[in-house]
Amino acid sequence: MSDNQNQPKTTKNCNNLSGKQWIKYSISIWDDIEKNAEEKSTGHPAMFPLMLAGRLLDIYTHSKDQVVFDPFLGSGTTIIAARQRGMQSVGFEQNPAYVRLAIERIEQIYYDITVDMPPYTIHNESSMKIVDKMAPDSVDITVTSPPYWDVLNQKRSQDGKEIRNYGNSEDDLGAIDSYRCFIDALKLIFSRVEYATKPGGYVIVIVMDLRKGGVFYPFHIDVQLLMKSLGFSLNDIFIWNRKKEYNSLGPLGYPSKFIVNKIHEYILVFQKGNK
Repeated sequence: MSDNQNQPKTTKNCNNLSGKQWIKYSISIWDDIEKNAEEKSTGHPAMFPLMLAGRLLDIYTHSKDQVVFDPFLGSGTTIIAARQRGMQSVGFEQNPAYVRLAIERIEQIYYDITVDMPPYTIHNESSMKIVDKMAPDSVDITVTSPPYWDVLNQKRSQDGKEIRNYGNSEDDLGAIDSYRCFIDALKLIFSRVEYATKPGGYVIVIVMDLRKGGVFYPFHIDVQLLMKSLGFSLNDIFIWNRKKEYNSLGPLGYPSKFIVNKIHEYILVFQKGNK
């Protein structure tokens, strides 16, 4: 037997979780994710919590040298989670108001001047510019929630929330009327995310299925199909149970048609192939 055969096998840790954390986070339904007081006070219409972004980074990263990315940065949550873990981060956000909000949150609320923090970059541009601003194979993990088509521009029958939108840019996915055109535009953006992602890197997409004009759109399935067409494999799915946030649900469709109150989102974990 050779010396190499006598040597013990070494296994590289995929993260730095304790055994207790590993078990807790491996449950497929997450119902303990909540926004903190600061997050509830912001004006962003579709913010996902820092607790959620941080947990995903804790699961799918193992080193401070890894680079975190969000092509739909919004109010900056992904960058904040990365900086809390000492990681370099990049984001794209085309709405100037949300860029200002993100910088304010990063610099004034979560920034500790006594700590040597890693750099972060925010591009106030459409994610279509990724190939112009970023190097290929430069990102280890993406955590993002894309726009939910144009549903925020519509009357909200489920929870009664006011009409909101992200802006009026010509590249605004939330201004596209056709669902098929919206999916095609989203595919173009994720093709650029693929360009920037390292082989073996993760792209985590947080989405909810949609209903508009009485028609149900299985958004999470369509995202899976477009990511597969770009060469990503579906690694896993978590369900984010948001029941605690919905305190004004009504009997949708009553009494003529039974319609489900959707209170969960899908956390779709994709991985880029090594070739």
